[in-house]
Amino acid sequence: MAVSLDFLAKTLLDAPVGHVEQTIEEILKQPVRLDVIEQNLISGTRYSRKIVIAFDQVPIVRATVKFDSKNIPKLIMTELLQKKEGIGNILRKHNITVQRNTLEINVELDDKKLTRDYEIRHNNLIWFVITEEIRLDLLNACQNR
Repeated sequence: MAVSLDFLAKTLLDAPVGHVEQTIEEILKQPVRLDVIEQNLISGTRYSRKIVIAFDQVPIVRATVKFDSKNIPKLIMTELLQKKEGIGNILRKHNITVQRNTLEINVELDDKKLTRDYEIRHNNLIWFVITEEIRLDLLNACQNR
């Protein structure tokens, strides 16, 4: 099982920016669902958004996204505030090129999870800071359904 989890971890770490949802769909060969669980104004122009990517009712990815509306164009902010789509879909829809700046990665094969913190930057400006927890064991179990 460790080889399988290691492969899943590598596949997800290699996923292009904004393609985690699609990468999981490719692994499972079935659609997954991204839900914005909550989104709150933290202070002034700063927001926090919590999302879950799930297959069936199984939460595979939990993420917290922090962003500042003063760094993001109004059109993108309008869509973010609607809480209907994931960040990756919004960025792709508007042909916005971004880069990932990884801050920390932990692959815990004993706990069967992958955690990572990273920034998404556009024109060297930080648009989003994301903390993800990916449950490799649940992804593996869903893959074997």
